[in-house]
Amino acid sequence: MRPSFLRPVCAVVLLIALLSGCSSPTVTASPTPISPSSSPAAAPSLAPTPAPTTAPTPPPASPTLPAKTPTAAANAAPTTVPGFPVTVTDDAGRTVTFDRPPRRIISLSPGHTETLYALGLGDDVVMTDTYSDYPPENKPKAKLNTYPKPNVEEIVSLKPDLVVVLVEGNDFIQQMDARHIPVLKVFPRTFDGTLKDIDMLGKVTGTETRAVQVTDSMRARADAVVARTKDAPRPRILYELDASDPTKPFVAGTGGFYGDLVPMAGGTNIFADVKQSAAQVSAEQIIARDPQIILLADADSPYNAQTPAMVKARPGWSQISAVRNGKIYPVNSELLTRPGPRLAEGLEDLAKTIHPELFK
Repeated sequence: MRPSFLRPVCAVVLLIALLSGCSSPTVTASPTPISPSSSPAAAPSLAPTPAPTTAPTPPPASPTLPAKTPTAAANAAPTTVPGFPVTVTDDAGRTVTFDRPPRRIISLSPGHTETLYALGLGDDVVMTDTYSDYPPENKPKAKLNTYPKPNVEEIVSLKPDLVVVLVEGNDFIQQMDARHIPVLKVFPRTFDGTLKDIDMLGKVTGTETRAVQVTDSMRARADAVVARTKDAPRPRILYELDASDPTKPFVAGTGGFYGDLVPMAGGTNIFADVKQSAAQVSAEQIIARDPQIILLADADSPYNAQTPAMVKARPGWSQISAVRNGKIYPVNSELLTRPGPRLAEGLEDLAKTIHPELFK
């Protein structure tokens, strides 16, 4: 089962409020157990624990995909536009060329929908996935049911000249390629990667100036958070993404932009040795690593939402420092698991949760 944290983020995910029907393979990670010598936040009594089973993550560039996809000119009149053609490389390592700015755009991820609107492209968004609930003006366009996978024929019928995806796999991209519909796979691995991807979308849509304004503002806000938390203690953090099975919750690793926020906000991820974006771990592993703060990104999940009281009641968790000290905090998953302009706001909120003493 995939964590539900990916459901709202990519609209097709079963992994948490972010997971959908992507065709990515399941990977098993073998993280090096955290030890006092390798991590300042490790508990001295921590012993090696079984390797977490990582959740599916978007694959790197696949050799089965063509090195270069069809250009947007396939759906556009051959009119010369200043600054074009534009060629970019997406997060799957695919090279895509646009002869003119796309003007019929489909987004299959809430974070990308937010970015497109922030770039002033709301009128060019023809339809989005059903989870794209922000900004509110997109609600009439949030009609595409992407679970368990997008409806290819429905998307083709909308005649898009750009489809922006988060976790959709090679099969979907190849189907779009066969119909000469350009696709950009945008799944950043870090906060900085999110900024680069917003700039990339600005470049291909002819809104580069606006994109730079957005990313400059995000960068300034992030820099302020990092500066403020630089010299603060770095408590051990459990970042829970989905506890549909509370004995084996999905947690954030360091391979996704959401996990990257924890050290920026002044904390230490107890599963920093998991290099994937998310992993399913055992309760025993969590108890052994003794988090001082537990963040519940599944508190607002549409399925199996968790509360601090539910966490306290989990067998064996009463010995965890965060539980004993009442430091179990729901967090806004919309701000933390969507790679869009509001990610900077999510980082600020995360830092205030971890270090409230610094933001009085």
